[in-house]
Amino acid sequence: MSIGQRIYRGVIIVIALGALALQGAAVWGGYWVAQNHQWVSDRAIALQFEPSPEIRDYALTATMTPEALVYYYASQPEVVPAVEFDRYCSRDEPGIGVLGCYKLGEKRMYLYDVTDPRLSDMEPVIAAHEMLHAVWDRFSEAEKDRLGVLLEDAFAALPDGHPLFERIESYEANDPRSRIPELYALLGTEVNALPAELEQHYGQYFSDRSSVVALAEEVNGVFASFGDELDRLVADLEARGEVIDQRKAEYELAAEILGADIAVYNDRVARYNEGEDIDGAENFDAERNDLISRQAALRSDQEEIQRLIDDHNRLLDELNILNQELTELNQGVNVTVEQQESLEDPDEEASEPEASG
Repeated sequence: MSIGQRIYRGVIIVIALGALALQGAAVWGGYWVAQNHQWVSDRAIALQFEPSPEIRDYALTATMTPEALVYYYASQPEVVPAVEFDRYCSRDEPGIGVLGCYKLGEKRMYLYDVTDPRLSDMEPVIAAHEMLHAVWDRFSEAEKDRLGVLLEDAFAALPDGHPLFERIESYEANDPRSRIPELYALLGTEVNALPAELEQHYGQYFSDRSSVVALAEEVNGVFASFGDELDRLVADLEARGEVIDQRKAEYELAAEILGADIAVYNDRVARYNEGEDIDGAENFDAERNDLISRQAALRSDQEEIQRLIDDHNRLLDELNILNQELTELNQGVNVTVEQQESLEDPDEEASEPEASG
């Protein structure tokens, strides 16, 4: 009985000690929670969030790590149709497509619904980009400063003419404070080779970051190929237009001279037929044959110029079709495009002078 009692008392002591230990942990835990409210909140929200299949697929395709998923799902990402998107993320500038935004005040993420199948690879890239904004939002100022130096160094090391230079310039023009946060999201999702320290950092959020970059490059390649083809067509059309203008100018001058010569010839023939004595009348046949020969050569020039014009206009039709396709692509990525003036069709064919007699 006493042994049992001792055991019982021992148990009581152990439990009491345990209670004291737990009480201490609760006090310390309360302090930790207060100091790490965002960390706790993010995980609580992420656990309760029920992602749609497409939101889940974006994360899978972008190879987001479990750590990244916390910030991604804590932002409660929502895919928004084009007609509603400006209510959440708006930036009305020609040539700028806004495909997603992370709202700092709400700590919410909104993603543009890209419906063009040629651009579907952009969606997981957008999701990854905005996820990195959510990550950046949680960093301390000291960590942001440390990363800012690494980001600027990596950005400066990009080759001349890299498209990110123009994009960062656009972000800065809209909001100078956005430079470093955008560098963080853009370098992380669209630049393949980064310094080792940055690669190690991004490795916390992507199991295979190169696959995200490959998706971005594929979509950017769609636009690049369109741009190259447009440049080629415009250059070809401009060169053809110059040739046509030159040939038309030569044709019109030759036609004007021929018209004058025919008028002189016809006048002399008319006066000769009225009985007037005309010098060189014996050469009328030779003159007429020469004029007819020149007229035939001019007609041949006219036909050749018309063929050049027809070829030019066929290319112009190709350009207009390509422009329409590019407009549709731009609409697919929420870009407002400034309409470019169309190249004009060449003038109608010139009339041909005729000799009488």
